[in-house]
Amino acid sequence: MKRNVCSCPKDGSFYCQFCTDMATRAGISLMPSHELRPTIADDVCEPEGLLLERLRRLCVEHLGLLFYHPFLSKRSTPGWPDVAIVHPDGGPLYLWELKSASGTITPAQRRWLDALERVTRVETGVYRPQDWARMQHLLVERS
Repeated sequence: MKRNVCSCPKDGSFYCQFCTDMATRAGISLMPSHELRPTIADDVCEPEGLLLERLRRLCVEHLGLLFYHPFLSKRSTPGWPDVAIVHPDGGPLYLWELKSASGTITPAQRRWLDALERVTRVETGVYRPQDWARMQHLLVERS
């Protein structure tokens, strides 16, 4: 389902599909900065937002993978990786932090990445308020 709202990043590193489509309908040609392209030497200067969009397009439009990136994470717990990627039929769950060539990992990001590398099992579920006792049991059982 197409979203009828702009999702361009604030850093201006690429135009979202909505804005690209609007410009095309208006007869304006935007620079296709987010097209998939082979890695070249200039890519070391690629901003994080552009890398994120190239990865999203590769996963979703070309490989059929499930791709998650929070729209705004300002009020979230610091350090959680930028993207989660998984094949709909299973396989590895990729939790990746994306950085520009000069970007650095924060201590919170390092803590999350180190902990996630040690994960031995992933459990999924849907929990409701009436499941509180079960949720507590699952968490305390491992602690």
